[in-house]
Amino acid sequence: MIDKNIVVLHGWGAHRQRLAPLVSELRNKRWNVFFPKLPGFGGGELTRAYNLEDYVLQVVNESAKRFAGKKYFVFGHSFGGRIAIKLSLSDQNLSGLILCASGGISRGKFIKRAVFYMLAKTGRVFLFHKPLADRFRKILYKAAREHDYEKTSGYVKETFKNVASEDLRKLAKTIKTPTLILWGKNDKMTPYKDALYLNRSIKDSELVSYTNDGHTLPYVEPEEISKKIEIWYQNLS
Repeated sequence: MIDKNIVVLHGWGAHRQRLAPLVSELRNKRWNVFFPKLPGFGGGELTRAYNLEDYVLQVVNESAKRFAGKKYFVFGHSFGGRIAIKLSLSDQNLSGLILCASGGISRGKFIKRAVFYMLAKTGRVFLFHKPLADRFRKILYKAAREHDYEKTSGYVKETFKNVASEDLRKLAKTIKTPTLILWGKNDKMTPYKDALYLNRSIKDSELVSYTNDGHTLPYVEPEEISKKIEIWYQNLS
């Protein structure tokens, strides 16, 4: 049997605890779960701007210690999925990859977001009244679906720009690790077409879709997600 070790990587910002119910469900199914706090989000203050490679290196090193060098799976939601994709190409100890509403695939939106950021940044040029300018910026960020960006500052904001601008589509095509893809068809942050792209690109992959769910899929369906992971694991073993 393959070791039931798993790393659970949360999304951007203060979303870590929203995955706690899923972590509990996995532990109830006898998974040895490592649920790290990432730098900038409870795992220590950032002393510089990070990129995906920085997060990957930390997760790989900490997982090796936690699992004593044994093989493990990695679950990544949203931002955590970006880390998981890059990690899958650098760690030989990985048994399997679970991507849930992963970021890093859609590129058209990033161009749109960049335009919104530029407009928002220059909002005061034509909106001299500060409350109106601030409100204008919030509307633009919301329209671009990047409220997380609006709430960040300093090294965290620079880190956001680093990770959000990286195109992972080509990397996805090189993934050889068995992969489970979990996605809500109503996802507005990471559209369902991204799931279809990953499923086409990763040869050894399985796609499970949820008609009535969106980007909060792992938060609202922890029991169902844990069951799918367990079934997939049993089939691999």
